[in-house]
Amino acid sequence: MGVLRGTWACAGQLPEVVEVKRRPRGGCAQFACRLLERWPAGVALFYVVGEARSVADVHLEPGVATFAYYWRARWYNVYHWVTPEGRTLAYYVNVATPARLRQGTVEWTDLGADVLVRPEAGPEILDARELQALPTPLQAPARRSLEHVLRAWRRIVQEAEARTRRLYRQVTGGGHPGPQG
Repeated sequence: MGVLRGTWACAGQLPEVVEVKRRPRGGCAQFACRLLERWPAGVALFYVVGEARSVADVHLEPGVATFAYYWRARWYNVYHWVTPEGRTLAYYVNVATPARLRQGTVEWTDLGADVLVRPEAGPEILDARELQALPTPLQAPARRSLEHVLRAWRRIVQEAEARTRRLYRQVTGGGHPGPQG
């Protein structure tokens, strides 16, 4: 995780959680995050980009925050990328297994396909071909999840936006108005 300073300094007081992103055929990546919120159906995590990277044509510079949402029963999760000034860069929906939420960890399996939604734009499917390479038992649920996300993307984005707007004030100490597209 990037350094929690400036706009994001208040997030340093939040509990640490490890996001464990698994791959269906083995391997995993782990990310040190902060727990923003827990509710019966899921959790919200916070992560600050430490090194610049790009996803499609969305550039994530150091200091950009990920407000990440995971659910126990949904076959996707959502990353909402926000600048320190509160501007939404994009929403990134991972087609994934439902999250396993444990004390100190959030674990999920990436099923390959993703949906990128930029402000003022519709959904863009990324890596859809990866669904064909999934183990057979995961192919049908992954396809259904992608179809659901493409049908419901507006509602999914609105839900993430509403949560992020509230949680943004929490991690900034109320000093900024919240995300804006």
